[in-house]
Amino acid sequence: LLRPVRLLLCLPLALPGALGEAQAPVRVPHPEDFVNVLAGAIGGQRDGQHHSTGNTLPIVGRPWGFNHWSPQSTDEKTSWWFDGNADSFYGIRCTHQPSPWIGDYAWFLLRPYTGFKANQWMGFTSYHAEGALKPYLIDLTLGPTGMRVELTPTMHGAMLRVTFPASVPPESRKICAFIPEGQARDEDERRASSQNSPTGECHVSGNGIDLVSRKFSGGVPQGDFGLHARLEADGLRVEADHGGCFEKDFKWMPMDMPGQSRTAEEGPDACQRRCDLTKGCAHFVYWPDGGCHLQDSHSSKVTAGGLTTGPAKCTGAVRQCCFILGDKEQAEVRIGTSFISNAQALRVLDSEVYGKSFDALVDAGRMVWRKYLKRVEVLDAGPPTAATFRRLEVFYTSLYRALLFPRRLDEETPTGIRHWSPYSGKVAPGIGVTDNGFWDTFRTVYPFLALAYPKELGQIVTGWLNAFTAGGWLPKWASPGYRDSMVGTFADVVLADAIIKNISGFDREIAWAALRQDAYTINPDAHDSSKGKVGLKHYTDRGFIPGDVGVSESCSRTLDFAFADAASAAAADSLGKSADAAKLRERSIRALKEMYDARNGLMGHKNSNNMFTDQNPETWGDCWTEGSMWHHSFPPFNVPLLAELHGGQPALRDKLHSLFTVPASYGVGSYHQEIHEMREMRMLGMGQYAHNNQPAHHLPYLFSMLGDHNSTAKLVRQILSRAYSPEGFAGDEDNGEMGSWYVLSAMGLYAPATGTTEDYVLGAVPLFPKIRLNNLDLTIEAPAAAHASPAISEVLWRTMLLPDASVPYSELRRGGVLRFMTPGDGELGVIMSALRGGLHQAARRVRETAGASTLRKPPSSGLISEDVVLPKGDRMGPPTRLDEDEDDTTHSTGFIATVLLATWAGYRACCSCTKSLPGHTD
Repeated sequence: LLRPVRLLLCLPLALPGALGEAQAPVRVPHPEDFVNVLAGAIGGQRDGQHHSTGNTLPIVGRPWGFNHWSPQSTDEKTSWWFDGNADSFYGIRCTHQPSPWIGDYAWFLLRPYTGFKANQWMGFTSYHAEGALKPYLIDLTLGPTGMRVELTPTMHGAMLRVTFPASVPPESRKICAFIPEGQARDEDERRASSQNSPTGECHVSGNGIDLVSRKFSGGVPQGDFGLHARLEADGLRVEADHGGCFEKDFKWMPMDMPGQSRTAEEGPDACQRRCDLTKGCAHFVYWPDGGCHLQDSHSSKVTAGGLTTGPAKCTGAVRQCCFILGDKEQAEVRIGTSFISNAQALRVLDSEVYGKSFDALVDAGRMVWRKYLKRVEVLDAGPPTAATFRRLEVFYTSLYRALLFPRRLDEETPTGIRHWSPYSGKVAPGIGVTDNGFWDTFRTVYPFLALAYPKELGQIVTGWLNAFTAGGWLPKWASPGYRDSMVGTFADVVLADAIIKNISGFDREIAWAALRQDAYTINPDAHDSSKGKVGLKHYTDRGFIPGDVGVSESCSRTLDFAFADAASAAAADSLGKSADAAKLRERSIRALKEMYDARNGLMGHKNSNNMFTDQNPETWGDCWTEGSMWHHSFPPFNVPLLAELHGGQPALRDKLHSLFTVPASYGVGSYHQEIHEMREMRMLGMGQYAHNNQPAHHLPYLFSMLGDHNSTAKLVRQILSRAYSPEGFAGDEDNGEMGSWYVLSAMGLYAPATGTTEDYVLGAVPLFPKIRLNNLDLTIEAPAAAHASPAISEVLWRTMLLPDASVPYSELRRGGVLRFMTPGDGELGVIMSALRGGLHQAARRVRETAGASTLRKPPSSGLISEDVVLPKGDRMGPPTRLDEDEDDTTHSTGFIATVLLATWAGYRACCSCTKSLPGHTD
């Protein structure tokens, strides 16, 4: 018996009324307004030892920006220089810091001065009392004077605007560029002294300032490294501030008083008068090239007053140069930067900043962010509730984080696109990229870029191949060059994923050469663990790295190498390299078998005698990287083999359920103390699941891969609500990895075995009723999105029922509608989805005369058991216009005519899908 609701398809004139008076979709025309730049930067303990809310910086820049800009709120000489809980303001920092665990390089500060000193430097308080931080704008009103400081970036430059209140004396108004001074114990100072080169300096040149910052904490090869900057401001006098040199060399302390002058214009007589008129001034020192300096009786170096000559000019580098405003209350400073040369920095200033107003640059930056954020467009956010707006803020803040790294290093020069390569220390042609930890980002950032930004992904992959060409190896952690941090060679997985997904824009032969290098070549420098696979010979000879051969984190390395081998094997298959594919796949399989300890159903710690050691599965460290045996025992790259080792899928599912339900206890192991990741796992309250760190991020999706879709859906919804908030994250947000996890999971898609298969696993019902990936012409619908934790009954792809819990990337890039159905949706929702798909297919068949093609997933995936017949062609027509009208009770006659023309196609598709729903009969 045909149920009555299906008769609606035979009565198209009644269709609009049947939809009811639903509210219009809540759209997001300006997604940049939902970005909270401070998320993850406020709260927790900003010392790395307590719990993290992200350990992020409030970054202002462009997507994949050449520079980042941020307020500096502490005087820390370490990488913890921003604390959102602090009230101080030390300037706006041009930064290249990808993580507090890696550190900054090539940085400098922009410092406005008012003469008032309430702390060591400038004494401004309440940097966040009044103002705004947007992805494209810093706008701060600073206490106690009310001075306003604004900065807006371009890709390689910026403009700074400072407005001084009338209460600030004219002689105290200046804007300075400060270059950091290294410490003798720092790597940069040792390198600088060995090469007779300072860590940075500035010079007055014409009406501007030229500076170079060479400060770094590692990852820089021998060569001419430095960030060059050119700063200009119309109508302002420029001077080099030598005070820092005098303070360093002669150890005197200037008076802590407003109105103190350091200019050389007044002369010694004026300096004497200033001292006489200033309460507390016991002495003064005047240098013709340094100006007048007042001292009190407590100065550590007392010099008789009235000196008309001083010591010789400081021979050290000048680290601060200033624009002097005098009577002007507002100034705009134009900035251009380059890693190539000062001349290139000037070209950047001319091309990106000069001739443009501050407000025009703000608008341009806003539009750039809007363009990129709207690549993932929320067409219907759900009902206009506080919960909806909260989800939007977390979603677009996470998306913003996903677009910050890796950093693009390339510059437009007179001879084309070029970049200074931190992998060779030389200028090279083409695209350059850096600031990325692949151990983190391969899991989510790159699979997400493939969906939403495939063109940019191809460019980024080219940048990594240029790094390989320049330095001879793919980096494992890059900042700016090779860094010895983390284990595994997960850049291999990124390249393999781009190959099997057929991402365009990079050289596949170079990519394969890079993969082969990591797979087979032992780094000849045994002391350099920043390149290649440490312990590779043990791995290839034995199938695992023993725990007693002197290789740290041997268990994690073994499994990470196996992941890279599985991905490289998939890439080799795609490129027709069958012998390499077979060898690498065999290595990957052997490693899993060697590491599995049947005594406890987990991966184990094995020594060179081929015997497992007894190890508490809750103990962190030792042979495991930033986690325990629980976190590393379920690698996703070969789930069928994993299930076989456990005795079948039910046994593996049971073991996974145990992980999420056992107590969240832990042993500190080789860390010898409680680290913040341990504390954060316990705070999450999901057993041994540690969302605060990357090795666990795929675990909820394994249930879907094992046939239990709704366990995945339930767990993912729990994590989305527990581990993310508008204020931050449940652990370190590493180079966009944590943010990308949220965005992917909020869309209902995830790639747990990235690099080894092109498939995206279906997760929870998406958070929003309708999301559109504009670059792929892909719409994701979820009528039950607003429900707390809806179960999934079926998922439709282009009106066809998906028989398994995944969909290939090659299908998604064709475009279409992916619709998540829940038991509460009812048949009408199914009909409408099918009807829309039928309309698109009918229109397509009118345009095209080609027949149908049969799509079959690669046999190796083991996830689809049926052929799905779909029409040929690149993409379906965009469904946006029809979708916009679906809740309108006054459809146009054109729409009704289209319905009539396509009724038969829609009816057939609808009947096909509704028959498959549980509980439906004819």
